[in-house]
Amino acid sequence: MDALQVLKEQYGFTDDELEYAVNRAKGILMGFAMEYRARLVLKSMNFINIKSVDLPTHDIEAERDGNKYFVEVKATKRSPTKEYSAYKLAMIAKLTGTHLTLLMTPKPNLLVTEEVLSEPKKVLLNFFRLALNNKTDELKKFLEDEKNKKIIQSYDKVILSTLHEK
Repeated sequence: MDALQVLKEQYGFTDDELEYAVNRAKGILMGFAMEYRARLVLKSMNFINIKSVDLPTHDIEAERDGNKYFVEVKATKRSPTKEYSAYKLAMIAKLTGTHLTLLMTPKPNLLVTEEVLSEPKKVLLNFFRLALNNKTDELKKFLEDEKNKKIIQSYDKVILSTLHEK
């Protein structure tokens, strides 16, 4: 039985009430529908063990060829990683696997997130990966590059808060 019919029968909602509710929840419904479509897309790409999660870093976890992937689903026409904050990058750096961004519009396109980040965000992500994994020697070498050092210094508050949590 369809969900709207159940709501009508169990709660006595009118068509007007349900139309109002659907219009108010349109964004939420689109998000869940897009997530469902994304699961089908990943399945068609030979991913297995596909599961939805509600995390700030990703929407879906899946596996392929013995590797774990964390997939953020995007239905925007804007830059897919534009709103990835420094805090989100710190969380992504903690993941043990590859973070992917699945663009759903205009047609599905799966991207390695790191490859589509702006240069400053790539630097920050790499910094967090080195720092959070205690790769001290590699981190020192990374920070010898003046460009990297300058970028990292502009994120001092996020870095201090993230490394303090560690």
